[in-house]
Amino acid sequence: MGDTLGPGGVFRGLRHLAIISDICRELEEVSPNAVILQYTNPMVIICRAIQASSSIRSVGLCHSVQGTAMELAHMLGVPYREITYWVAGINHMAWFLRLERNGKDLYPLLREKMKDPAVYGMEPTRFELFRHFGYFVTESSGHASEYFPYFRKRKDVLESLLAKFTDPKNHWYGFGKTGGYLEHCKREVEHYFRWFDEQLAENKRVDICRSHEYGAYIINAMETNEPIRINGNVANRGSITNLPYDACVEVPCLVDRTGIHPCHVGALPEQLAALNRTNLNVQELAVQGHLQRDKSLVAQAIKLDPLTAAVCSLDEIDAMVAEMFEVQAEWLPQFR
Repeated sequence: MGDTLGPGGVFRGLRHLAIISDICRELEEVSPNAVILQYTNPMVIICRAIQASSSIRSVGLCHSVQGTAMELAHMLGVPYREITYWVAGINHMAWFLRLERNGKDLYPLLREKMKDPAVYGMEPTRFELFRHFGYFVTESSGHASEYFPYFRKRKDVLESLLAKFTDPKNHWYGFGKTGGYLEHCKREVEHYFRWFDEQLAENKRVDICRSHEYGAYIINAMETNEPIRINGNVANRGSITNLPYDACVEVPCLVDRTGIHPCHVGALPEQLAALNRTNLNVQELAVQGHLQRDKSLVAQAIKLDPLTAAVCSLDEIDAMVAEMFEVQAEWLPQFR
């Protein structure tokens, strides 16, 4: 889908940061005590750039942790409210380090469930990662396939993965098809306009309720001092000891009137930290490219992208990056 990592994700980050950096500078002048609730992808690139260049407090928010927990509850046949979990890593590549029900480890049950092709076919990318690396990752199979070099590098590999999908819900993103996600977005826009028209119809009662998104809970906790625990994207500063100190990580955070407080996780299992680092390398160089307005750093970021490196040569990447700078120039600041 290309909005978080890889060439598409890096350039989307540059386009968004051209605007978001201005918003941060304005907030520093008019509302220095504000807290930015940052929901935009590419999450890590944008959050890391804000953390590196602005004094404004911020937290990156995504629904992949709680959304995955709900999906796991469904797969396991366990009520969601009875599940507890401890999740850490980076956005879209965080790991369920603990998954329990009433203190009992649910991973053995999940390993049994994944033997059922119908269950496996709900999330074949994630189950393959679980099978090989031992932990369940937070992002859906469509997105997750982009962050690793294993699933999209050859047509036969991609077609093999596509054949494993058994649940029609997983095809909403047009997985494996050029422009599939774009077509989905067009349909969603039409759906939301119809929904808004229905909500605004005369004499129609509008139902208002909280979703599972963290934003409303954070505002409530900071305004009323009613504490809440979320998973937020924040500066590492030692929360995960085997990831870079300045990296943007997704970890459990406690929120109250005094702000957002990341929890100490310690070291991830080394194989998980190693996978995270492959993405953090890209994200850090992309951020430095933005801060220094340096095209060569952007190109190097994309050269380090695991999937791009599995598909393209160095010269092909340089040519692609040059073309992308040219066609997107009107939405970017001046790079050297």
